Amino acid sequence: MADTLARLEATIATRRTAATGSSYVAALLAKGTPKIAQKLGEEAVETVIAAVSGDKPAIVAETADLLFHLLVLLNATDVPLAQVLAELDRREGVSGIEEKASRTASPAIATVAVEPSESMSSLALGRATLRRPLIRKG
Repeated sequence: MADTLARLEATIATRRTAATGSSYVAALLAKGTPKIAQKLGEEAVETVIAAVSGDKPAIVAETADLLFHLLVLLNATDVPLAQVLAELDRREGVSGIEEKASRTASPAIATVAVEPSESMSSLALGRATLRRPLIRKG
């Protein structure tokens, strides 16, 4: 498995310098990290939808898309897959609860606060939409 991901990482690296008209990777990288992150989010949502629906072939296909776009994001941010794998190795055998508690500072993550008074009934990401019920006070 790691060999497959390493080969894919190498392929993405070689396509980084390709003409944008001939390579999806080059075209996506040319759009920048925000667009790549958006695409990764879309693929994550599609993977979740496939999982919730119980569609195993779709789970496989969407997870492959998710991993691919994750590797593109890592390439765009100059983070080698080996560094991520080393972090997973470091965490091996450590309780997730303990590991999370040991972090002194979490990375900056953009969040969106939604006030109950706002009429936002869904969160749309690309082609997929996750529905959530409105929460009313009182």
